[in-house]
Amino acid sequence: MAQAPRLFVAVSLPASLLRELHAVSVAVGRLLPASQFRPVPLENLHLTLRFFGVETDAVDRRRITARLRERLEQSPREPLTLMASDVSAFGSLRRARVVWAGLREVQPDERAPARLLPLQRVVEAVARDIGLAPEARPFVPHVTLGRLRAPYRLDAAKLAAIQASASGPAWSAAFAVREVGLFASVLNPAGAVYERLERIPLQGH
Repeated sequence: MAQAPRLFVAVSLPASLLRELHAVSVAVGRLLPASQFRPVPLENLHLTLRFFGVETDAVDRRRITARLRERLEQSPREPLTLMASDVSAFGSLRRARVVWAGLREVQPDERAPARLLPLQRVVEAVARDIGLAPEARPFVPHVTLGRLRAPYRLDAAKLAAIQASASGPAWSAAFAVREVGLFASVLNPAGAVYERLERIPLQGH
């Protein structure tokens, strides 16, 4: 029997930035034992706003899309602009389990309100609308580059050097976010395959 897909809402990234993120991931992998590091394929790199879990009668793609469209229609109209920042790890650098690249919001006018965190809160509210418990972990805007099979000590200076050498113009270039997507993740023997189910435009774009 085929497994039910797992649903999540995410922001897709420009192709140029995807290539540079993947290059950083490959370079990080060279620091680690090959058997320990599982890089995320380029096509799976994204900014997750909320993981909804396995699709069920309650966690239904149509319900999520409808509620997300409704809530986004009421959201602020200010544009959202992001850019890559640093490379770090969850679990601390001393016991790294997940290597990631951070994303930060760029505000052309310092008086303009932030948009990224309110957007994530809208998606979180949709999860609450359909009956999911609140996300316990604080939102950290990041792109997962790879996972380690066991905790491993990473050197901050080496990560910074990798970022500087493997990244290029796209890393320091801001990009506009014009939509969010509802995705399905299906596990198969080769790993997870992501399919974009819906595109939901943001107000102001």
